[in-house]
This record gives sequence, structure tokens and C-alpha cells, in this order.
Amino acid sequence: MQRFFFPHLSLGKDIIISDISFIHQVSRVLRYSIGENIVLFNGDGREYIYSIHSITKKEIGLLFDSNHENRWDPKMPVRLYQALPNKYEKIEYILQKGVEVWIQEFIFFRSERSQKLIINARKIERFQEIVREATEQCGGNRVASIIFLEDKMVVPENGQSYVLHTEGKGSEHIRDIDTKNTPINIFVGPEGGWSCEEVSSFEERNVQKIHLWERILRTETTGLIVAFFLIQK
Repeated sequence: MQRFFFPHLSLGKDIIISDISFIHQVSRVLRYSIGENIVLFNGDGREYIYSIHSITKKEIGLLFDSNHENRWDPKMPVRLYQALPNKYEKIEYILQKGVEVWIQEFIFFRSERSQKLIINARKIERFQEIVREATEQCGGNRVASIIFLEDKMVVPENGQSYVLHTEGKGSEHIRDIDTKNTPINIFVGPEGGWSCEEVSSFEERNVQKIHLWERILRTETTGLIVAFFLIQK
């Protein structure tokens, strides 16, 4: 069944929805008919099954059927600290695929070698829409947050922090990491890699350097692979 996220709706009862995009998706894109079932969720940890009672150009009436707990979200939080890449499309890719592998918070920041992308309100709205759609598609319940830092990035004090570094010296292989069921902070650099000053800063803060193997991955795929691997451990 198709899933739809409505964070401000009180679910578990019969409802009428007048959201234009929802009406278009149900009636024009999916071409659903009266009597068919859909799933709504609002981030409270449950999924609510509804049957379509009526469809008009201005609203859709839904009859509540049942609800159940959603257990698919991981209990171990994963935060991705991503240096801004050189294209907006890469940000969109990181968000979409990151949600699918259960990253719960995306923090974008400008590193010394980041490109000077302009992140305006319209772009942020587009990014949030991508996250919402990815959550609906993948079966998650909690919608990931997106943060674009204006100030300098700060390593959080809670959880385990790891920085991906292309040089193996002083780095631990990802397969040897013990996650210890604590929050995970993953730091990924831009296309040009970390500067010497940034690497020194991570070392001063005791952020563990890790590497995958001899291959060097793209900035938009590195965090996704590492996050998925660590969640599965």
C-alpha cells in the first residue's frame, strides 16, 4: 500500500484531506478508486490504514480501518556530517539514499575545499520534499532532519565520531569498528578531500579516522555506505 506522511494530522479516525498534492497523487498519478487502501503516518511510531471513501477535485474522504506499530526505524541514531559537494544534485542524492539506509540527521557544512553553493529557502524546501518522499517510499516512520550550518562545524560530544579519510596512515579499517550501540557521527569531506588543518582538527578532538579499503569513493556515496555498514553491525 502507498504511504503518505502528514505530520500535523491527528490520525486514527475518519478524516477528509484537502491537500492539493495529495489529491493529485491519489487521483491522477496512482489512479486509486473508492474502496482501495492507503497508509498514513505522522511520525508517532505507528502506521494508520485507511480506505478511500470519496474522491473529488477538492478533497478526499478516508475511513479509518486499523493501525499498527512501525518497527523499521533503527534505534541507534546515525548523523551524517557532510561537507557541501560541488552540485545540488549530489545533495539530493545524499538525502534520498541516506534516508533509505536510515540516516536520521543530515548536517551540511562548508569545509575548506567545499564549493560555494548557494543554499536558499527554495532549495531547502526542495530538499525537505525529497526526504519526505524517500521516507514514504522506504517504510520509515521518523522523517530525517536537515541542517545547513552557517557557522563552523563542531564535533558533537555525544556518540562515536568517525571521519572518512583517504589516507590509511593512522586510520582504522571500517570492519574493525565496534559501534557499541551509541549514536554515530560520520564526517565526510568534499571532492577535494580534507585539508591538513581539518585533519589535524579531527585528531585534536580524538575523532577516529577510518577507511574502507584501497578504493576512493565519491563524496556522495561514502557516507551512505559507511552508515549502512555500521547500522548492520
